[in-house]
Amino acid sequence: MNRRKFIYSVAMAGMSLPLLDSASAEAHLPKAKSVINIFLSGGLSQYDSFNVEVDQSVVGKSKIIKSNVDGVRVSHYFPTLAQQMDKLLVINSMKSNQGAHPAGIYKMLTSYDPRSSVTHPELGAWVSKRLTTEQDSLPNFVSIGKGRAGTAGFFPGQWAALPVKNTSAGIDFVNRNPAVQESKFENRLGILDSLNADFAQDYSTKETRAYVDTYQGALKFMNSKDIDAFELENEDESIVRLYDKQEFSRRCMLAGRLVQRGVRYVKVELGGWDYHDNIYGKLRSNASKLDKGLSALLTHLSEKGLLETTLVVVSTEFGRKPEVNPNKGRDHHPDGFTCLMAGAGVKAGQIYGTTTKDGQSAAENVLDVTDFNATIAWRLGIDPAYEEKSISGRPFKLANQGEARQELFA
Repeated sequence: MNRRKFIYSVAMAGMSLPLLDSASAEAHLPKAKSVINIFLSGGLSQYDSFNVEVDQSVVGKSKIIKSNVDGVRVSHYFPTLAQQMDKLLVINSMKSNQGAHPAGIYKMLTSYDPRSSVTHPELGAWVSKRLTTEQDSLPNFVSIGKGRAGTAGFFPGQWAALPVKNTSAGIDFVNRNPAVQESKFENRLGILDSLNADFAQDYSTKETRAYVDTYQGALKFMNSKDIDAFELENEDESIVRLYDKQEFSRRCMLAGRLVQRGVRYVKVELGGWDYHDNIYGKLRSNASKLDKGLSALLTHLSEKGLLETTLVVVSTEFGRKPEVNPNKGRDHHPDGFTCLMAGAGVKAGQIYGTTTKDGQSAAENVLDVTDFNATIAWRLGIDPAYEEKSISGRPFKLANQGEARQELFA
C-alpha cells in the first residue's frame, strides 16, 4: 500500500519529523527563524564569481563588472546578482583543511573531518533536533536536489533530511491508498499502537523508541495542513513570474515556500562546479542557473517579508586554485575560498575577509568552515557549543571548535 511504503521508507532512511519530546530552543531570541543553504557541490571558482579583488592574472578570462553597491564588484557571469549585492554579504576568506570532494563536503556540512568510527550529523539535523516543537507539522530539515540527502549521523533517523529529489515529482507515498478506507486504516493504526505498547513494556530501547517516533512523525506529516507547501503549482503567480523554468530555480522557489511555512533548515543543491578543464567553456551554464535562481529567491523572500527572518547562505566545499592549469581549468583550493550570506540582519552590501593578491591563501579575517556553521547556529539562537553524545557515548559539539562571528551581523 502506498501509505505503508511511505512510512516504511521513512523509518529505514530516516527523516526529520516533528516529535512530542524534542528539545526546546535556547532561551535567547534568535534573529533568524529559518536557514536556506544553497550548496554548490564541486567547488565554486571564487575568482570567477565574487572574489575579483586580486591580481588580474588570477581573475583569468572573467571580466569584472560593477554591482549596485559602490566598491563591490563581481564577475560578468553573475549580471543579475550584481544588481542584488545590496542584499548579500560576500565572505572571501573561507578556509578548510579538506581538499578532496567527499571529505570537503562532509567537513562543510558537519564541521568534522570524516572518521571511520562515527558519522556526524549535518548542521540541518542539529537544527531540526534542537528547534522542532510539538506544534510543527512539517519536517524541519529538507534537502532539495540530487546531492547528499542530509544525514542524521549518530542521531536517530528521524532527524535526517526529508529528501526531495525532483520538485515536479512531489513526495512519494504521501497519500493513503484509496483501496483502504480511512476507518480501516485507523483501525490498523490502533492495533499497531497496542502492539508497540506491549513491546515497549519489556523491550523498549532508545532505538525502538526512535522507530516509533519516526512512524508517528510520518503520520503527522501526511495529515499536515501545510503539506501543500511542496506543490509549486499552488504558488502565487506574482512569485512564479520571478523564476525561470529551470529545475534549480524551482528548487529555490520551493525553499521559499517551505520557510514561509516555518521549516527551519532547507538545503538546496546545485552541483557540477568541478571544472578541472575548460572552465571558461563550462562555467557559464551553471553560473547562469545560480545567478537567476538566487536572485529570484532573494526577491521572493523580500516580497513575502521573509528575508529579515531567513538566513540565506551559499556554501561550497572549497574553491579553485588561482592558476589556470594546462587543461584550461582550475584545480581544488581549500585555502581562501568564497561563501555568501543574506538576510537575517547580515551586513549586506559588504565584503568580509580577503585573500592575498596572488590568490594563494586567506589573509584577513580568516573564517574556518566550523566558524561558518557556528555562525549559522548562533543566528538561529542555538549555542554552537551545544553537545550531544554519539552511540559510543563520546560527546560532540554542534560546530566542533567553531566560534560564531557575530560581527557579520548589524
